[in-house]
Amino acid sequence: MSEARSITVRIPECYQVGDSDLTALSASLQTLVNLTCDCGSEAGTHLARMLENGWQVRWGLAWVAEARRTHVYEEATGATKEEALQKLRHLTRLHEVDGTP
Repeated sequence: MSEARSITVRIPECYQVGDSDLTALSASLQTLVNLTCDCGSEAGTHLARMLENGWQVRWGLAWVAEARRTHVYEEATGATKEEALQKLRHLTRLHEVDGTP
């Protein structure tokens, strides 16, 4: 079996990292690897079938931003956190009149 490959991620100095933070970051990165890896997955089989049938398939990971206030719910997605939050801000502003909620 080959040696496992790994990556190094730069963590900003202003981020005080605790053990629980490292566990969460590690789990998040492992999830990304699992989502993007087709090694023997059923999703890889489905993708191959779609491509064989002439489909052009494009997919990727995205940020999801949600906002709730009482009975109102808005959700936006984006390729970056900033994009998702900008779209969400636009949606939540639709619930305001002259800046008043």
